Amino acid sequence: MIRNRVERLLGESGEVFTREVFQGDEEIPAAFWRALTAPSLFAEPKAVVLRRADAAPDEFWPKLRGPLAGFSAHVWPMICLEKPFGKKGPAIPKALSSQPYYQVAEKRRWIWTSPGLTRRDMAPMLKDWAGAKNLSFAPGVLDALAAVLPEDMAMAGRELEKLELAVISRDDAPPSAKNAPQPGRVLTEDLSILAYRPGMDAFAFLNAFSKPGQEVAVWREIFEQSLSPEDMIFKFLGLLRSDARQMWQIHMGEAEAVRLPPFVKTQKEAMARRLGPGGLTRLFDLAMDAEMGIKSGAKNPDQAMEFLAAELFSLFSR
Repeated sequence: MIRNRVERLLGESGEVFTREVFQGDEEIPAAFWRALTAPSLFAEPKAVVLRRADAAPDEFWPKLRGPLAGFSAHVWPMICLEKPFGKKGPAIPKALSSQPYYQVAEKRRWIWTSPGLTRRDMAPMLKDWAGAKNLSFAPGVLDALAAVLPEDMAMAGRELEKLELAVISRDDAPPSAKNAPQPGRVLTEDLSILAYRPGMDAFAFLNAFSKPGQEVAVWREIFEQSLSPEDMIFKFLGLLRSDARQMWQIHMGEAEAVRLPPFVKTQKEAMARRLGPGGLTRLFDLAMDAEMGIKSGAKNPDQAMEFLAAELFSLFSR
């Protein structure tokens, strides 16, 4: 993720940078200080990347005052804070945040923090990946892929390698039809090779129904991802009711009682507004109908899921 971030920032600058990388969990060498202060032989722009800067001792941060105060236009310092986010966001060392250069460093994008790969970051990451590989997505495939990739960069990277290989293999094969897909395009059927299946995310499931053109991806996921045994679908329906309850509270002016990340809360607020009281009530009815159908023996879990999906398509189409 750091490498992708560095490449994107440097690419946006329009200049050709060299890169020097150092590790904050080791003794900071003299070469680091030379890289920050001494221009290269031919005054080439260079990025000085400090990985795992969280591990640097407290006395390191005041030493940066001098080099950063005399900042050179040919040097781009990148300080990577790699500890996991806490409840209040990134863990910024107090010895760093108290420095006079800290605000400037944040504004100039010298400091890198990340909560890891999240659903919110998935689509931009995939666009970067496709651009770097000279690939493109068929309509609807980007959103479908962003919904199913694991929220782990290493695991997601392995799945993307498989997709890239599938596209290359298809392009290298002799064309079998006049309407062969354009070279370098990731198709919906390519997603069937992914080994990963996401956990039960009821709101992501609902969100897919709200996007026109996602019907094929939704049905594929329903048919390919079994919710057997029965207790799995009951857990899913419980999550669906929980999401409906949260959206009801938000829509009825009780948003302060719903504790969610701001991004997720904004999405749920938009869906609640779209569905209105009648649509939200219908969500409760559909979840109850599915559960009663299974418990009464009228439907098996797969039939209940298919009926639920059909009714959701009807609800969102209105």
